[in-house]
Amino acid sequence: MTTNKDKTSVMTKALDWFRAADGEQSEKSRFHLIRENVQWIIISIIIALGIRYFIVEAFKIPTGSMAPTLVGVHKHVVCPNCGWGFTRDYHGSGATCPNCLFQMDTYKNKSHGGNRIFVNKFIYGFGGPDRWDVMVFKYPFVDIRCKDCDYVMIDRRWVEGMKCERCGSTRLKHKRKNYIKRLVGLSGEELQIKNGDIFINGKVAKKPQKTQEELWVPVYNSAYVASKEVVPSWNVDTKYWQKNEGSLLLEISQAEGRTSFATFARRIFDNYAYNDMTGANVVGDLRLKLYAVVQRGSGGVSAVIERDGEIFDAYIPVQGSGEKCGLRRSGKVLAEADAHLTLGHEHKVEFCYADGVLRLLLDEKQVLFYDSDAGSPDYGGKISDSGIRIGGRDITCRFGDIEIFRDIYYSSDLTSGSWGVSGPIKISNGEYFVLGDNRDFSLDSRRFGKLSGSYIVGRTWLRAWPINKAQAFETPNY
Repeated sequence: MTTNKDKTSVMTKALDWFRAADGEQSEKSRFHLIRENVQWIIISIIIALGIRYFIVEAFKIPTGSMAPTLVGVHKHVVCPNCGWGFTRDYHGSGATCPNCLFQMDTYKNKSHGGNRIFVNKFIYGFGGPDRWDVMVFKYPFVDIRCKDCDYVMIDRRWVEGMKCERCGSTRLKHKRKNYIKRLVGLSGEELQIKNGDIFINGKVAKKPQKTQEELWVPVYNSAYVASKEVVPSWNVDTKYWQKNEGSLLLEISQAEGRTSFATFARRIFDNYAYNDMTGANVVGDLRLKLYAVVQRGSGGVSAVIERDGEIFDAYIPVQGSGEKCGLRRSGKVLAEADAHLTLGHEHKVEFCYADGVLRLLLDEKQVLFYDSDAGSPDYGGKISDSGIRIGGRDITCRFGDIEIFRDIYYSSDLTSGSWGVSGPIKISNGEYFVLGDNRDFSLDSRRFGKLSGSYIVGRTWLRAWPINKAQAFETPNY
């Protein structure tokens, strides 16, 4: 006969069995959960490594060889005289403002880390590199350390089976460094660096507009007014011109029968504010940007770029004047268009000369374009003088937010290397020629020669840091 006590005992044992089973099941569930998490972590690591190795890899820029496009460890400097902000290599204890030429101490300025970029590593699998690409590659030379005697061999080409120069050991250790430069010469071409420009097969290599935009170097901005004028900015005839804070006012009547100009008072050299370097080469590839408001008159405004006495003039007439907008070279008409200024309206004007190409933009639309014969034998000669002028006739006009830029000037007198400088060089198949944007402080093909395509890692795709300087690097469009 079964008692209540026996029934209770049986039920207790059954519950204990179920609890044990549940506990075992819970342990199995926890084990499976942990195993799944570990598997996902391993898979994620494999995917991340795969992406890094085959698709996209992040890099941090350590040096300023590509400044100002990409900067390494640097100082951010704000000029106490005019308020202009710019970057300076962190090594320096002083700087010169590129806008007002005020000199200042920077030894107390805090250093900031270099730009961070993402590099597309698979894009060249679908097509070869393009000129002007910013790309990462393995530096052709390595530093080699002997494991037996600790002797270090600097900047050597690695060859399997090399021996230590001191002890003869073959137990050597080496590691390749990643470099970043701009591609300027392609396989099968003949290249020469001449008077600031890159010549390919005897003709200047013209930069596409997106690339040119990256390479314009600021020279002056009237919006940043100097408290103390270190050097004059503009030479004017005070009969017709008034200098106001950040702007120039021209008043000249039809009765004068002439055009009056304000001339930028400084010669434009290949200075590099990042290195606090004063350049020795006059730059003739220039860009002028400004806002013009015509208050009265029936004439027009002129923007002039001069190169060794050769005058490139862009003229924009007032609406209703009966004249056409035109580009002229030393008085000869190169191109014309129906474009005009409207009384009382603020117009944005841009006029530039780069790589033998003239462009005039009105309100951000290109109205005139002229490609001079940049392949002629007389193009590319070193110039001794250049300049910028703005003016007008029969007009009252205010010019404001005046900006002046110069083009990058590739050095042809670099002491650390002469590849492509003293004469043209032939780039063989599978080889390339690369240069740093910071031409005075860049170890590039001028030093180590032509770069084998086998060393190329990929094309710079995105500058991701700092956030306020984020920028996508696109393939140049010609």
